[in-house]
Amino acid sequence: MSQIKFVKKPGAERKIRYSGPVRSMLEGIGTNVANSANSQLKLNGQSDLSPGYRMRSQPGALVGPRGFGRWRVSVTAFTPHARRHNAKYNVLLRALGGAQ
Repeated sequence: MSQIKFVKKPGAERKIRYSGPVRSMLEGIGTNVANSANSQLKLNGQSDLSPGYRMRSQPGALVGPRGFGRWRVSVTAFTPHARRHNAKYNVLLRALGGAQ
């Protein structure tokens, strides 16, 4: 049986966390959650023209107590109507798949 040695290179984990495929995967999930939440948002029987739920994508801290950093994606209720809607129906949690 062969033994495999793993040598951890400094900065390799950070490069993976900030890489293009990881970033695009996270942004894709965030966009799906925002679109799902926006599809449930209605205003007077009509679909709201401006998105009430918005996705934001940004890099995390490059330096910190342990030097960890990762790409962050968040979906927030942007309009007051969306905030009330999310408080009443937990739309973001359902869109993420947490309340099945």
